[in-house]
Amino acid sequence: MAERIPALKREPEEKRKRGGKLLWIVIAIFVIAAVVLFFRSSLSRINEIEVTGAKHASAAEVEKALGVGKGDSFFAGSPGTLERRVKALKPVQSVQVSKVFPGKLAVRVTEYPEVAIELGAAGQASVVLANGYSVPLAEGASLPDMPVLTGWKPDDPNRAALCAALGGMQASLLGDLSQISPDPSKAYPDRIKLYTRSRFEITTTIGRLPDNMVLISEIVENREPGTVVLLEANTYKPYSAQSAQHGGPETSGSQ
Repeated sequence: MAERIPALKREPEEKRKRGGKLLWIVIAIFVIAAVVLFFRSSLSRINEIEVTGAKHASAAEVEKALGVGKGDSFFAGSPGTLERRVKALKPVQSVQVSKVFPGKLAVRVTEYPEVAIELGAAGQASVVLANGYSVPLAEGASLPDMPVLTGWKPDDPNRAALCAALGGMQASLLGDLSQISPDPSKAYPDRIKLYTRSRFEITTTIGRLPDNMVLISEIVENREPGTVVLLEANTYKPYSAQSAQHGGPETSGSQ
């Protein structure tokens, strides 16, 4: 005769539900405690701020612009918010902020390039950046090989446009320029004169300067010194031809 196996008693449904809720409550309490302990620990704080690429805006100025410092919450301010704050500094062209866990804030700054020099009334020198912002040259520092801006008013919009154009000029040509002065006329209100260390005198406009950079470089590198006019029509005349035309030393010596 077959033996009957007694049916297993099932745990009441209500009791199982209570056990499940209790487990989730324990897990939630554990998570909350862990979060509280984390935010009270040094792991949730900024313990290092690394600033690279800053020259005319000091590391201290960048850190001040960030609005957060060592000991502040690592999660204070998104990278985008911190970048916008630093970008408000006038020498800064762009900035990238990265948060490296645990506790490190990496700030990589790209400043506007240096494009010219200005001399103040007392003879103090300033470096001019591509956005037109002037930065006093450090005491004892040597003057860089860049053009001197003479005759420009600080608030002249043409000066700002000129600096922006110089920012796109190749270093070799920029280094050959010795002086840039405004030379406006009714027909060309943004006309300028550029003088080079290689003894060229170039007349053009700020608006035409970007398109004429390659031509200017070709003339300076391959022609003898002279005057160059790059306006509606482009002309070039070496000084030797001008001397002969005006009865200079070359002409009189041959007579």
